[in-house]
Amino acid sequence: MTKKFLIFFAAALFITAVPAFAFTITQTKNFSGIPNMNGSLNFNQFNNSGGLTLTSIQVSLALQTNGGQLTLDNDSNSPASGTFQFGAKGNISSTDVTLLNTTFQPVPGEVNAIYSQAFSLAANTGDGPGDYDPSPPDGLLYNGGTINNSKSDYITSAVWYTGTTGFIGAGTYNINYSVSQWLDYGSIGGIEYAVNPVDASGDVTVIYNYVPEPATITLLCTGLVFLLKRKGSK
Repeated sequence: MTKKFLIFFAAALFITAVPAFAFTITQTKNFSGIPNMNGSLNFNQFNNSGGLTLTSIQVSLALQTNGGQLTLDNDSNSPASGTFQFGAKGNISSTDVTLLNTTFQPVPGEVNAIYSQAFSLAANTGDGPGDYDPSPPDGLLYNGGTINNSKSDYITSAVWYTGTTGFIGAGTYNINYSVSQWLDYGSIGGIEYAVNPVDASGDVTVIYNYVPEPATITLLCTGLVFLLKRKGSK
């Protein structure tokens, strides 16, 4: 190979090497229990003391609900119909770091693990208030299954250093989770309900995407060109 070609090759290699040498650090912390529940999860900051360059921060919230039971009983003298929702809603927050995206909206936003179903109940068939009778035609019983949902978004670089600790450093920070039981049947008059709450579980994931310092990439590219030059001179 000629010297001119090697110089051109080294420049092209440097330009294409930056994305090729991209790395990720992934941290996932789990939670579980019966809503309503709250807690804190501890994460490591991104340590850039070795010359690493952070390119993005992605935060995800996953939520799963299992089981639970809902009874609707129409004690009105008129039929009732609508749609019920049953499950849980989850959110995350923090004072240590700022959880905002590029439009300064909360990251990742509310996650709903909710079952939804239309219902049509006949007028009361004679049972009284407070008995929560699920028998049709004026009642129903829903036994909960498994519902999953998740959301993910990127933290704007404008807030990487904000909060009590920020995302970047050599320490740790907390992200708080909050999961609430959810029931909605349209608040139709005359309907009474009874609930056995769902079980909830999930996780929060933080992903740091980064590249090595330019000097490291340059060294790797230079070493490769040197090897090619030696091979070409034989």
